[in-house]
Amino acid sequence: MGKQAKREHKDGTGLKSAPLDEGLSPADKRFAGTLNYLARGIVIGGSLGIIAGWLIPGAEMGRMLGLGLLCGCLAGVTLKNRHDTRDGR
Repeated sequence: MGKQAKREHKDGTGLKSAPLDEGLSPADKRFAGTLNYLARGIVIGGSLGIIAGWLIPGAEMGRMLGLGLLCGCLAGVTLKNRHDTRDGR
């Protein structure tokens, strides 16, 4: 980690605590984390699907996008489950 990642705010809180998270319950924070993993998986999967559609001759672009989105969704859920298992939740 660099110097900026280790630095703390003047009020004693770390950089990772956002002011928007202060009013959320633990269940809401967990749901937001799940949406974060899911959104990242969908975006990355869709992007890889489009790239595969460009590189594979004769492939339909819409079908490759749909398959990429589906795979990204499943990958996001898998990453969230692995993260929860690792943290002991």
